[in-house]
Amino acid sequence: MADDYNLLGLGGLTSLVTNVKVCWWGNEVLVECLYDPTGSSLPYSLVFKDCRKIRWDVHDEEEVHQPLADLIGIHLGEEAHRKPALIHTDIFEISILYGSFSIQKQKDAIAYGTLRDRTPKPLDKAT
Repeated sequence: MADDYNLLGLGGLTSLVTNVKVCWWGNEVLVECLYDPTGSSLPYSLVFKDCRKIRWDVHDEEEVHQPLADLIGIHLGEEAHRKPALIHTDIFEISILYGSFSIQKQKDAIAYGTLRDRTPKPLDKAT
């Protein structure tokens, strides 16, 4: 992949997007991915914080029910809201104007990412 994919420090193999989570009314976006899906299958997350603008375009309506999207390209833009990141897949494209960016490669960080401690708990119906 040309673009900024090599800046992620993963290697030269492909990645799939497995989920996109938007939290805090769009202030935080977590893009969950899987590197080398047919080999080592390393999960990782792209974490965008202090987001100010999100644009989401679905360009393959027939594929929206697929559980995985091929990551075609990524441009990280510039932090501090200077230039939006652009993530392009075979199903959708998302543009994120953000304050800071990080990548998480730990498996325990993938389940809820930076949102784990803030995820609402179900109400106790007994009370």
